[in-house]
Amino acid sequence: MLDPKLKYVSLVTFRKSGDSVATPVWFADLGGSYGVITDNNVGKVKRIRNNPRVTITPCDMRGAHLEGASTIPATARIVSGDEATRVRKAIRRKYPLTYRMLAVMWHVQVLAEKLKRVPQDPEVAIILTLD
Repeated sequence: MLDPKLKYVSLVTFRKSGDSVATPVWFADLGGSYGVITDNNVGKVKRIRNNPRVTITPCDMRGAHLEGASTIPATARIVSGDEATRVRKAIRRKYPLTYRMLAVMWHVQVLAEKLKRVPQDPEVAIILTLD
């Protein structure tokens, strides 16, 4: 179980070659699992679709592991629809001020893409189940 006061974890996904890629992410407790918000068209989503085995390690906002932090193996699942909305709402509750500031930027980006008639990807999120 992760400390609820913890702000970031380093989410490690794996390329087909087996090389690891670490990304610091926000996370929220979903009651038995943890949720991470993400865009649909990013590398970690592609890597998770190819290999759902991941690890998470408590870290700071830059991804540096916290002193004494343990790495935890987990299984990741990409979700959309109601499940993605549930994750987004949990993140918004955990990070209210920062989330709102970033949400403004996301909405401006979506509006600009709509004006350019760029097709919109469905909302997705990642659900992590600790092993």
